[in-house]
Amino acid sequence: MMNIGYDLYAISQQDIFLLLRHVKQKKLKLLHLRKKDDMYFFYIPTYQRHQLKDFNQPYEYIKTVGFLKYVLNLSKQYLNIIGVLCFFISVIVCSYYIFDIQIIGTMPQVNQQMMKDLKKEKVDLFQPLKSYERLNEILTYLKKNYKDKIEYMNVYQVGSVFHVEYTKRKQDSIKKDDFRNLYAKKDGLIAYFDVDSGLIQVKKNDYVKKGELLVSNTIVSTQNETRIIPVEGHVYAYTFNQFEASVKNVNQDQGEVFYQLLLSIRSSLPSDAIIDKENVLQITKTRSKITLKMHYTLLEDIAVKGEGNEESH
Repeated sequence: MMNIGYDLYAISQQDIFLLLRHVKQKKLKLLHLRKKDDMYFFYIPTYQRHQLKDFNQPYEYIKTVGFLKYVLNLSKQYLNIIGVLCFFISVIVCSYYIFDIQIIGTMPQVNQQMMKDLKKEKVDLFQPLKSYERLNEILTYLKKNYKDKIEYMNVYQVGSVFHVEYTKRKQDSIKKDDFRNLYAKKDGLIAYFDVDSGLIQVKKNDYVKKGELLVSNTIVSTQNETRIIPVEGHVYAYTFNQFEASVKNVNQDQGEVFYQLLLSIRSSLPSDAIIDKENVLQITKTRSKITLKMHYTLLEDIAVKGEGNEESH
């Protein structure tokens, strides 16, 4: 205990006799007392420093020597190390968990309901960040729930923030009866129908070509009478698409570049389409740019009014 450490102090020569009296009264162990210029220097065991605090005259602490000095230094270093470790742990945690949810839209009631729906999908504060596949599932779920109110929607993550962006669907004007047929605006594999009026000409799982008749305005009654009726509805099909995007090659982090290109491609997808499958075809890197090519299987409405083979005759 006696050799664990010593504190070095300095005191003016005019107060040295008062110090010696205090040392005698408190039974302090004063070591290596020496004079330099008009100051006296001395050591006291570190464990007695609290008894020196009762001394009312001015004195100066200079340093601690001995084993205790290294203990104190190590404790300071450990505190610094702990601080650094806490910082890195917080960074790692932020990269794996959701710390904020931002819904960017102009309908407060929809925003509130959407927050509840997100919680049902386990999108909440301090929940793990979602994979690309899970983001697509959540996007599909929200699009289906709000298809009558929202024109465009996107779901993505930046850092530890979960984002939902949408634009309000424009109010449809009063519709007049439209007798035009529905044709396929692109190739696709029929998934299902949402037809209010008209005669469906294809079946589920049929592969149709662009321009093929999907829903006709002509029906024949049981009395063999031909009638022209309004056509209204949607025909949903799986379509197969390739998209690509490029950025300048400035030696960025590869993960950030991929995510940036992926978001760019996703933003170019049809606003009403739902991603069914998303696959990377190719990522190429040259001195000037980095290019990402993706293949998408989309579920979308391929029906369009009056743009088919019959229109071209």
